[in-house]
Parts: sequence; C-alpha cells; structure tokens
Amino acid sequence: MLAISCLTTLLATPAEARQSRAFNIPRQGVRDALLDLALQSRRSLGGEVGACRGTSPAVHGAVSLETALDRILTGSGCSWSIGTNGAVIIRRAAPPAAPVPRRPAPPAIDYPAEASELSDIVVTAERRPDTAQQAPTALTALSGDRIGLADVTDLTDVSSLVAGMTTTNLGSGRNKILLRGMSDGAFTGLTQSTVAIYLDLAPITYSAPDPDLKLLDIERVEVLRGPHGTLYGTGPIGGVVRIVTHSPNPDDLKLELSATNSWTHSGGQNTDYSATGNLPLIDGRLAIRGSIYEESFGGYINDVNLNLHRVNDGTRHGGRIAVGAWLNPDWSLTAGYVRQSIKTEDTHYVYRVLGGLTRANLVREPHENQFEETYVTLNGQGDWGRLDASVAEINHDFTSRYDASSALITFGSFGRIGALDEVKNIRLLVGEATWHSPDAGPLRWLAGGFFSTSRTPSVTNLSALRPLPVEQIYTENRLDKLDEVAAYGELSLDLKPDLTATVGARYYRVNYSAISDVDHYGFHRPFAGEGDGDGLSPKFGLDYRYSPDLNLYALISQGHRTGGFNTAGPIWQQFTGRVGMPAREYRPDTLWNYEVGAKARLWDGKVQARVAAFVSRWKDIQSDQFLPTGLAYAVNVGDGANKGLEIETNWQPSDRLILRFNTLLADPEITRPSPAFNSKGDAGLPGVPAISANLNASYRRPLWRDLVFTSDAVVAYVGASRLTFDASRRYRMGDYVTGRLSAGIEGDHWTATAFVDNPADTEANTFSFGDPFRLPEALATTPLRPRTIGLTLTWSPW
Repeated sequence: MLAISCLTTLLATPAEARQSRAFNIPRQGVRDALLDLALQSRRSLGGEVGACRGTSPAVHGAVSLETALDRILTGSGCSWSIGTNGAVIIRRAAPPAAPVPRRPAPPAIDYPAEASELSDIVVTAERRPDTAQQAPTALTALSGDRIGLADVTDLTDVSSLVAGMTTTNLGSGRNKILLRGMSDGAFTGLTQSTVAIYLDLAPITYSAPDPDLKLLDIERVEVLRGPHGTLYGTGPIGGVVRIVTHSPNPDDLKLELSATNSWTHSGGQNTDYSATGNLPLIDGRLAIRGSIYEESFGGYINDVNLNLHRVNDGTRHGGRIAVGAWLNPDWSLTAGYVRQSIKTEDTHYVYRVLGGLTRANLVREPHENQFEETYVTLNGQGDWGRLDASVAEINHDFTSRYDASSALITFGSFGRIGALDEVKNIRLLVGEATWHSPDAGPLRWLAGGFFSTSRTPSVTNLSALRPLPVEQIYTENRLDKLDEVAAYGELSLDLKPDLTATVGARYYRVNYSAISDVDHYGFHRPFAGEGDGDGLSPKFGLDYRYSPDLNLYALISQGHRTGGFNTAGPIWQQFTGRVGMPAREYRPDTLWNYEVGAKARLWDGKVQARVAAFVSRWKDIQSDQFLPTGLAYAVNVGDGANKGLEIETNWQPSDRLILRFNTLLADPEITRPSPAFNSKGDAGLPGVPAISANLNASYRRPLWRDLVFTSDAVVAYVGASRLTFDASRRYRMGDYVTGRLSAGIEGDHWTATAFVDNPADTEANTFSFGDPFRLPEALATTPLRPRTIGLTLTWSPW
C-alpha cells in the first residue's frame, strides 16, 4: 500500500508567465493588487513591494501574468522580474535614462533571474492579503514547497520549524499545541484551547486536542502568535495556526501519487500512501480537487506486564474533496468535505525505573479519533473590496482508555485491574463573513460577523475489569453547550505615507451551560448550570515603513476565554474551591499583549530578518488539572506573565542554498499564585521551555538534463520545562536536540527521496506524563520516536 504525499510545486517557470489565465483584480493600491495577483496566480512574491506607489487599474479576464504585471505596475515606480524558482520579484524602477532616438524595432525585454533573491509568502491570517515579511504582527508562514521538502505531515512536525511552537507528546490526536510560551498547563480538558486551529476559513477546535490532520496538498501553514481577539474571538490567547489547503483550480489538470516506506530502530515498519488530483470541468468554470491517504506507524514500546511488544502502533487515514464553481469573473463558490480517522493501539510513554523503551501496565490504552468537516465558502471581489464568507459543520469524536487500576481503591472498589474510558462527541456549527475595503486611499477598513454553536455530550466511565464480572463503579454523563455571536472591525489610517495606525475591536456575547449526572455505585449527583458573558476585545497598532527594506511595528492586543463548570468527582466530592478542591464554577481569564517588532531585508534581498519583543499579562489563568482520584477539573491558578524575544532569519547565499534560523527566548511565570491552587511562582508556566531554536538548510543543484539534486536538514533544540505548576524537579522534561536529514533526486515527473528522522537516535523525555492516575508518582516519560530511515517516491504523469 503506497502513500501519496503532495510535494506540490507552487511556483511556475518564467515561460509559464506568458500563458493566459483568468484574473479578477479590482482597482486598488498597487501593493494590494500585487498581493491579489500572487494569490490568484499561486506565486510567491518578493522584493521591494512596499516601494510601489499609486493605484493600480483593474485587471479582469484571461491575460498572461506578464500582461497583468505590466498593467499593475504602470506608473508605480517599480518593475518586475521572474526568478529561477518562478517567484515574482519586484524592484524599484531605475531612473529614466536620457532620451535617445526611437528605434523602429526595440528588442523584447529580458527579465533576468535573481540568483539569490528570497521570495515572500502571501498570507491572509489578518483577514486580508499581505506578505509575511510586511504584515505588522508576529507571523510565520511555511509554503507548501517547504512543507513537502521537510516531510512535514502534521502540526507536531511544524513545531520543529517555527520559533516558540511546542506540542505535548501524548500521542496522535491527543496532543496540545502551545505558542509563545503562553501555557495554561500541559493537559487537555474543559478549558478552551489557547491556540486556535483553522482549516482554511473555519476553526476546527474548541476544548479539544489537535485533531492531527495530515498536511497533504497544503498551500501554506500560517502561525500567528499572541492574542488576536479582535479577529479571532474568545479562546486563542496564545495564537492561531491556519492550515490553508490548495483550492480547486480551473486551469490545472493534476495527478500526483506518493509512497513512503520507513523502518524505526527497535520498532516496526511505517508506511504512507497517498494521492492528489485536480480536474477542471465545464470550460474552466468548475473544478474538483481531492486527496486521499493511508498511513501506518510501527510501535516501539514494549509492555512487560502484558507481555506485548511494540504496543503503540497506529494508523491514520482520510481524505478531502472540494468542488469549486466560478459563478462569474467576480464570484466563486466552493463546497468541500474532510474526513480523517486515527487509531492507536496504545499510548507511548515508558517508566523511567524500568529503563529503555519499556513499561508495565495492567490495561492497554487505545485511542480513536474521528474528524469530519463539511463546509461552503463564498468569495467575491470588485471595486467595492472583497468578501469572504464560510459556513462549516464539524463533527469531532474521540475515545480514550487509561489504566485506572491504582485508582480503584479511592472509589471504594476492591478490584485488581481497572480502566477509565472517556468518550467525547463535539458537534460544532460555525459561520463567518468578512468584508474589507480596497486599498485605494489613506483609509482602509475591515468588518465582519461571526457565530458558532456547539453541543458536546461526553461520557466518563470507571470500571473494574478484574476479577470478573466487570463492575461499573463510576459514570458521568455530561452535556456542554456553547453559543457565541460577535461583530468586529478594524480601521487603518495612513497618518503619513510611511506611517499607518490601526484600531480594532470585537464585541462578543457567549452563552454556555453544563448538564451532568454522576452515578457512583447507584448514588446520583445531578447538576445543571448556565452562564453568559459579553465583552470587547480591542487592538491598537502602528506600522512604520522606514524604508522599502525595513518595517517597524508596535501592537497592543487582548484575548479572552469564557468560564465554565466543574462536575466530575466521586459522590462525596466537595466543590468548595479550597486547595485541592474544585470550585463549582471557574472564572474567565484575560490576556493583554504588548509587542514591538522589526522586519528587514538585507544584502539586496539575500536575507530576511524578523524580530519581535513582547510582554504579556495574564489574569486568572484557567488550567485543566486532575483531582487525587484522577478525574479532570478546571481551576483558576492565579495571575501570570511572560516576556520574551522571537528571532527569525532566512538567508539565501546563492540560488542553490537557503538557511533558516528561528528561536524564542521566553520567561513565563506565575506572578500571583491563587490561594485556591498550590502553584509556585518560580515554576514558570507548564510545558514551555525558556529557550527553543531550530536551524534548517535546503539545497538544490541541477545534475544532468532534467534531473535536480535536493537535500534538506533540520536541527531543533527544545529547552527544559516542567509538566505542572509545581517547581519540583521530578516533573522536568525537554532539554534535547533532534533533527532530520533527507536527500533526493527530482525529475520532470517524479522524485525519489531518502531520509532519516532523529539521526542521532536521541533518547530524551519529551513529555513527563503517562496517565492521570499515576501522576503523583512522576515515573512516566515519553521518548522520541527512535531513529527512522525511509524512502519516498512520488510520481506525476503530467
């Protein structure tokens, strides 16, 4: 069984610039017109975009890329060229030469390739097109090419390429993502995720772990750091991760197949087979795009109690399909469906006292994760601006089992072997519309509306499995409801030609409720609670374009999370809010972020550098924790703060080599511990290191005829951190280096790439957590996947 990984080439050759394609670019500022052109032509954009002045005429209909660029840049003071990699490079036009006699037949213009020009990626994380290098916020974008070359298959892999992005390592479909050191704890439970995950225009998580979608046929991944409550609402106070897929393309017939086989040291075989296709229909007015994949992961953990080897194997399979219709040159409609299933046979932690990749459980701990999304998007643009609207329905179901044998006595059972089973079914309906003005004057605006409604039934069941028969000890049936509506807007005003001020605000209103019934040995404890709240999330920003090669910005932003209710615990559980006891209701929390940054192009575009310094103030931090019985609850642990420095540098010393370096230096802390929770001020925030860094090198070299040699290397360092708010050394994790090496050959229609993950076979503790029932013992560690060596083959017939 073969897997199809989409190493999609986003960039066309310069010769393809002369082919006609449909453009729909309204009259607007030249910079915005160039961004629209880059989006519609699937091109990277680089150079001195900010040096272009004036207003671009509209470009509608089927014209070549050359013609569209000529029209947009007429009178702007800029010229264009096409790099060897197909990127559009913008330069300030040379001063006009002295008049010369007109020649009867001037030669055709030759646009030389920029041998060492770094192109930029067009992003839409701020709800309107911009480039990652010029957007006045801390934003990182990974192109589809880089994702493919680095063999990035999910967001855990993305974290090794992005400064300040960390993930827990409980297992596929169970992980939690943290950004910029803003951690509310390493566990996932009742509270809203501090990082919002978007698939195209729709949020796909709320109080759930990362669904771990496979990054196949991806145009780019955008990582937006810090709270952005104005544009993204309640929840994402740490940041936003947007996965942007390739849309159906009416001008491109495509089929690509891929297969990967690899072997893990001390483990089994891994396979990855996938396919991607795009089919234009009805004379370019309709297109269908789809992908399908199947993966298997060999286990490498042995369980001595169960006498089982490689217990933690698993599978992931799924696919996407989308149909795009072009109603007229100004409007398009896309409908799609996404489905993925993850099944792991066991968790992959070990016990440090046993040594090696070994543990001793009494019960296997499988996990299943089913994700489905159905969506419709509508896009339109004209001289009036651009409208993006979407409606999506998300169904996310996951089940987990934990070895609860050690907890049976605390529930009054004398069974020897026990298990906790958790089942959660998330039903989310979400819709949003955003309208932004054209960039044709000193004042620009954006307005939007949002709604979401979710219903989440869940069942928690504790059973004694031995001795037989099975004994049902504890069951909780719970139903959570959450409804949110919001209206938001931003205004940007050019105070001077090189200075722009932005103000924004979002008004939101939420209603939430929880209905629970706890059954403990036939004794019931019902509960019903509801609450509501509203608020305003403001934003203030300044963007100073010191020169076409240097942008400076300052930003103040705010984020919120809503409160909720605790219901879990044995029948005698008290909800007093004292230390070690949950309160019946936990409060909302709020985070303010203050940030300054600089983005520069150096050495004639060979270097891109981005630096951001930030200070965050977090009030009433919500955190998911565990009771002594091992059941989850949420608590406000106190006030916290974080200050840090982010650095990103990309350097292209030649047309063959690109070097990238990212790092985050952070100092998270609890500034005011809560009297209701035993947090320690010197423990930092859980799960996030004070320093993390990564270095990436990508190399390409023509060999012979159409053959190209490619290689890629990634080295990542994850600093030390702690699992809990307790400063005890026994919960330490991290402080390791890992990486990946690959080398391959590309032909016109195929590639072959050999790779090795974790080449040094590093043995490190990535996550000091096994299950909630043995947390006080602090014996669990989660190792990296051992050295894995493999080969990937891809083939595209046209």
